[in-house]
Amino acid sequence: MRIQHNIMALNSHRQLGNNNSAVSKSLEKLSSGYRINRAGDDAAGLAISEKMRAQIKGLTAASDNSQDAISLVQTAEGGLQEVHSMLNRMQELATKSSNGTYTDDVDRKALQDEVSALKDEINRIADSTNFNGINLLDGSMGVGTTGATDTLAQGAAAGQLKTNAVNVSFAAPEGYKLKIASGADKAAATATFDEATKTITLTLESTAGKVTTQKDIDKLLQGVALPSEAMGKVKVTIDNDIEFATPGAAANIKTLTSVAAKQATATDTNTGITVSSTKAGVNTHKLTINNTTTEATGAKALVSGDATLALEAGKSYTSSDINKMLADAGVEMRMDFDGSKTGAEIYAGKSAAADHTFTLGDTVAGAGLSAGGGIELQIGDTNDAWNQLELSIDDMHVSSLGIGDIDISTRPGASAAISKIKDAINQVSTSRGKLGAIQNRLEHTINNLGVTTENITAAESRIRDVDMAKEMMEFTKNSVLMQSAQAMLAQANQQPQSILQLLQ
Repeated sequence: MRIQHNIMALNSHRQLGNNNSAVSKSLEKLSSGYRINRAGDDAAGLAISEKMRAQIKGLTAASDNSQDAISLVQTAEGGLQEVHSMLNRMQELATKSSNGTYTDDVDRKALQDEVSALKDEINRIADSTNFNGINLLDGSMGVGTTGATDTLAQGAAAGQLKTNAVNVSFAAPEGYKLKIASGADKAAATATFDEATKTITLTLESTAGKVTTQKDIDKLLQGVALPSEAMGKVKVTIDNDIEFATPGAAANIKTLTSVAAKQATATDTNTGITVSSTKAGVNTHKLTINNTTTEATGAKALVSGDATLALEAGKSYTSSDINKMLADAGVEMRMDFDGSKTGAEIYAGKSAAADHTFTLGDTVAGAGLSAGGGIELQIGDTNDAWNQLELSIDDMHVSSLGIGDIDISTRPGASAAISKIKDAINQVSTSRGKLGAIQNRLEHTINNLGVTTENITAAESRIRDVDMAKEMMEFTKNSVLMQSAQAMLAQANQQPQSILQLLQ
């Protein structure tokens, strides 16, 4: 019988502490509703749960993004609905004015006055339709973006590349410049910005065997302090890795200047035919007209980017007919002219001799970048390409619709306006169709995001949430054990009293 150490009391106290801790944890779980309240409860489960929570938050935000995108599309489509109505009215007026029962000075003038008012309203809708400050129908979401492209040449001289030539795409606000240079031997790559000249200088490493990748370019640009107007808008893209042929040869290679997006065009002043690219950017592709007496007509896209157009010599075509052929063949060009022309007239081309080819850029040189121009919609929880959707809308001003110069104040002018207005109606119909397809896609996206969110939330709940019935059972057990331990501790504390019997 020992007095210095009461082992039974120590054991009871230890058991009481354990039971008290278990009751405390059960109370915490029951009051919070979570099985994991701290990393110590389940370290692996916590890590998995937090990753799932991040995914759930991203999916929920993506669903909200898709809802906002549908609202934007509906806003644009609402504006186009009114444009459609006005074009239909203009078609009616042009058809009336084509009738010989009207007089030019009174009747057709009144008809033209209404057409002019409708054109003004179409332009106003194109300028004013916006969603959260984003203009939707003025062309800023259409053909391309401000920027520039150029090529770094392959060769053996200083500043030239060892293997393949590299195409460089530079996206930035208008007026910004990108200077690409090769550095001295073993000098690290650097990126600087000169605010006075708005010039970003990328000096790339030219050490033997050093290859600069797209990731290297992106990392360099991240370290450049740009003005607020350019933040998030500057991007440099290369289609191949860069390795210099002459190591250690410092040299300025290229300077690119960002310019506004513009479509390349070619116009035949003799026939009034204009061929233009459907996208902005430098473009020198050719459209060659072939004359045929058979029914084997249509457009064909070539691998080089050029295209051919075979037309029946004696058959009449409107620009709508031609553009449908080009669009069906996947040719990124369109043709515009008044009224209708025979295949032979279109075949005449720019020269009556034999030049039947339209070379884009002859009349107006293309500029800027053909990519983008729309807005990027984030419709998923990652930055992968399949979780992003680019939405672009064509310019809806009357000049872009091809009806800017229609005049129905004369019978010939009214007759020519009919096909132009019909072509404009087709353009607007195509745009509305694309917007409708995107809206339907976004609705499916929202449904998919909802199902995915529900299932991942269920999985996360199984990891993180507490089973209340099971935990209540544990709490009851631990509560009884705690009370039992308290009672046994009291009994153990009474045991030394028996030693006093030996001292009497």
